[in-house]
Amino acid sequence: MATCSNGHANSDGQYFCGQCGDLLESGAVICLAGHANPEDRRFCGECGAPLVAPPGVEPVGSTARWSVDPTGRHQCRYWDGAAWTQQVADGGTLGVDRESMTSASRAESWVALAAGLVTVGLLATAGADIAVQLSRDASTPSSAPTSAQPTPTEAPGPPPPAVVAAPCPPGGTGVAADGSATYCERLADTDRYLWSLTPGVIPMPEVGQGTDPAVGVCMVQTGRAETECVEYLQATQ
Repeated sequence: MATCSNGHANSDGQYFCGQCGDLLESGAVICLAGHANPEDRRFCGECGAPLVAPPGVEPVGSTARWSVDPTGRHQCRYWDGAAWTQQVADGGTLGVDRESMTSASRAESWVALAAGLVTVGLLATAGADIAVQLSRDASTPSSAPTSAQPTPTEAPGPPPPAVVAAPCPPGGTGVAADGSATYCERLADTDRYLWSLTPGVIPMPEVGQGTDPAVGVCMVQTGRAETECVEYLQATQ
């Protein structure tokens, strides 16, 4: 029998507590789909996702892990803790994406340049219209006080990072604080939508009585303990 940190008894062979979702084996490795594996495994026995850093790559941060490829060209891509690498994996086979993120970044740069040129053109046209209007106003006497011009509003800033297991708008996508791609997916057997590191319906985690399933999703996908996930999700409310 295996006993979790909260004192619940579980059958041998289980990786998570059936009462509170606590990880029973501290050395277990969780794949990007949430499956637990023995610490000596290199690939997940359930879905084939890689579990360890690719050969020749040294993690540079505590958040280093395999995640869903944000470019969509491969099943998953390795995040070294600071940036996305060229190392990818598809169906249990490791590879190197020669295009990497450079092509996507170059395309984004061209799009940004084109958008900037269009904006400059629009501003120039608007400036000319304003100059003509001011010239007309200066030559025409005014018999009534003019109303105050509305103050232009500031452009909205970038959206805040998505918080794994926090509520989200259905169908939305985002980026977590560490740069991982996130997806707004439905929690199985419920009408709740939560941010997830993997696309598709989120499996209902095994949690203790009275425990919010979102806490279990946080534990499975981020590797945090129950108390850490509670504080992590409360900070977003």
